[in-house]
Amino acid sequence: MRNAIKTSLFAAAGTLLLTPNLALAQSPSDFTEHLRPRVWVGENETRYTLEERMAHFNVPGVAVAVIEDGEVIYAAGFGVQQLGGDMPVDGDTLFSAGSVSKVATAALIMRLDDQGVIDIDAPVSDYLTSWQMPDQAEYDENDVTLRAILAHTAGFNIHGFGDFQPGADLPTVYDTLNGAAPADHAALELTFAPGTGYRYSGGGYTLAQLVVADATGQTFQAASDEALFDPLGLERSTFANPLPEGVGNIARAHDRSGEPAALPRGYEAMPEMAASGLWTSASELGGIVSALIASYREEGGYLRQSTAEDMMTRVAPSQHGVGPRLDGRGNGYFFHHAGANNSYHTWIEGHLVTGDGLVVLTNGSNGNGLHMEIRNAVADAMDWDINPVVRAPELELSEAHLQSLTGIFSPSDTFPVELRQQMQRWIYGADLEIALGAEGLGLGRAGGDSRLALIPVTPSRFIIDGFSMREGVAEVEFHRNASGQTHAMTFYLANAASHYHRLDQE
Repeated sequence: MRNAIKTSLFAAAGTLLLTPNLALAQSPSDFTEHLRPRVWVGENETRYTLEERMAHFNVPGVAVAVIEDGEVIYAAGFGVQQLGGDMPVDGDTLFSAGSVSKVATAALIMRLDDQGVIDIDAPVSDYLTSWQMPDQAEYDENDVTLRAILAHTAGFNIHGFGDFQPGADLPTVYDTLNGAAPADHAALELTFAPGTGYRYSGGGYTLAQLVVADATGQTFQAASDEALFDPLGLERSTFANPLPEGVGNIARAHDRSGEPAALPRGYEAMPEMAASGLWTSASELGGIVSALIASYREEGGYLRQSTAEDMMTRVAPSQHGVGPRLDGRGNGYFFHHAGANNSYHTWIEGHLVTGDGLVVLTNGSNGNGLHMEIRNAVADAMDWDINPVVRAPELELSEAHLQSLTGIFSPSDTFPVELRQQMQRWIYGADLEIALGAEGLGLGRAGGDSRLALIPVTPSRFIIDGFSMREGVAEVEFHRNASGQTHAMTFYLANAASHYHRLDQE
């Protein structure tokens, strides 16, 4: 690892819990007093301090980077690297980035495409020399390209991977692809014709990892050093797993209770490097995000401008471009991705028109809820035109009206898949049940016990409370016909939607 124990650019002696370390020349307004949920009901205007929410979510350490007009203007750490210790988190503390690794991998591959080393539209079989995809006669392997893999439209299985504890044997890339021990999942295989659907696949990214190695004649780590980290001047970021001995300033792992995990070392290993193995800091991950923003906005950046534009164009029927997820419209058009390994949660976003962006890194298993609230607070502090508070009125709807909305709703098989985007599997492919309980309407899988509360915005449109959203809020809209019957429902997630027909209609 290059200069792995470099002194932090942002370190400050005597840092106290929740006191940000020295930032770059310009700091954004203080966001730490203004964390909030996305939805306020009635007159409620709940806000929290960062300290309160770190305690609530049992997250001991957080690092944040803020980007303005394509430049990292602020990087700071809060809390401690490990509960019970006194080593502070700062802007240069290493965190596991989880699936945000996929955006870094996509940036690397697009750089190799710029250099003529790889063509993202060529069959990946053209580059594989050390392993071959299993023969599946019903699918044409020539349709498997890096563009399809990076956008999760190639059709591969294997959503994600469990982390490996200290001392555990680690699978090679071939073990992961073959589903051989010590990997603990099935072998990589196609589950539908490439390009015809969306299925998020860390397994596909592992295949992309091998394509990079075979095409460059280097290890994936060496290729990333040469074509990603070195050109961007990132001296601590690495795909090495586990981290080499002697690396310092590492955020240690914590479980959902906030207790130290993966002992005695204090952090897990993620050998599926391209999919989930990146170790990076707020300052350096901010550098990757800002480089992608700058490449999109003008020529002469890390990527050719046309390449960055290609990367930031949605690959139907996915929500993703060539790597990152894409949301928003007009000046609000942005790329983003979340990361979740066992003990770490990460968030990145880059606004392609305004040049603003954000990185949040956490070292606790509940970090997802925290980074969404931090995101709201930073947007408020920076006066960004994103994530405004959604104010839901305190509607008093009759029990009879609410009861008329209940029932089993099944996904429509005629609704265009391009409009569903990511809403094609998981709960989106299942029958959903709307039920009325003591606290009002709730939504969940048909036949299940778990329900998410529905908050009325109008008599027919409801926010799904507790559904983590990157942009806006999750909503359902009920459709009633001229006879007063609720016969259908539409489920909205930012730019995506899915339509459902009611099954139990008389």
